[in-house]
Amino acid sequence: MNKTAVIYHEDYLKHDTGPYHPERKERLSSIMKLFKQSGILEEVTTLKPEKCSEEDILLVHTEKHLNHIKQLSERGGGQIDGDTYCGRETYEIARLAVGGEILAGKYVAEKKADNAFALVRPPGHHATRDKAMGFCYFNNVAIMIKYLQKNYDIKKVCIFDWDLHAANGTTEIFYEDPSVLVISIHQDPRVTYPGTGFTDEKGEGNGEGYTMNIPVPPQTGDADYLYLLENFILERIEKYAPDFMVISAGFDSHKGDPLGQLMLTEKGYSKMTESLQRLAENVCDGRLIVELEGGYNLDAVATSSYAVLKTLLGIQPEIQINGGASEAIKDLTYKLREEFNALW
Repeated sequence: MNKTAVIYHEDYLKHDTGPYHPERKERLSSIMKLFKQSGILEEVTTLKPEKCSEEDILLVHTEKHLNHIKQLSERGGGQIDGDTYCGRETYEIARLAVGGEILAGKYVAEKKADNAFALVRPPGHHATRDKAMGFCYFNNVAIMIKYLQKNYDIKKVCIFDWDLHAANGTTEIFYEDPSVLVISIHQDPRVTYPGTGFTDEKGEGNGEGYTMNIPVPPQTGDADYLYLLENFILERIEKYAPDFMVISAGFDSHKGDPLGQLMLTEKGYSKMTESLQRLAENVCDGRLIVELEGGYNLDAVATSSYAVLKTLLGIQPEIQINGGASEAIKDLTYKLREEFNALW
């Protein structure tokens, strides 16, 4: 069995997005309820994080952005956009989310655990350098990566984001940075927020080719994702040879999620985690963390998180995915191979 750390803090539940908002505290409480009922927490090291410093946030975000979220919270909160509300507690809890991400990264970088699952809230992958959006305030994973690159012998990092929505904030932050390979597989942005994440968004300058946006049509499911992994994504990560790997796990790509039309299941998440975990063992001494992004069906986010945690521990039974990839996914895979083989 692997040594796995779970990062969680009950104060994550204090972030209040308002009534009827999909990004609500019950997302985390449903996960922790299942973890406790199953007894799986007895098999992991559970860590309680502290808030990150403002200096940590400024590794990625502008001072203007930091102060905007801070002052908005201090004034009692307010609407940032149609989807994103800043409450009285938001600034401090967003710092705690970043702190949880950094703790996961440090714990794995220092080999105190084989891998880690950061159950943080609010999510972060839509937050750009200077803008909060899409339920996100600070880009948790981007800050963690910059922290690791600054403080550890970690030069190259790969992020694989399977959230329903394109990781627009993460890709923007690293768009010209070849030291971070960002792979975002998401529902077609022509029909899904945030409206970016097309295949021609590949990075710029020295970062050209190190942003990989993979938009897939509605109804895309487990077999399609595994085909993309096995016939394109894994070989690109292996060639890149990162020192550290991160899965941005948005479970809103689950077939039961109310915000999307993708068809992933717990089996698909488990198989993807298993494949990436095996690759991490070959290229970066197993250094892998999973961090929570979206997922708004309370049952699905809990059971999917449970499947991923069992996989990280190495106690998930062998899973078979039935069926094959669609012709559309096969064509997309071929085009991606052609385009990125020409770049590096």
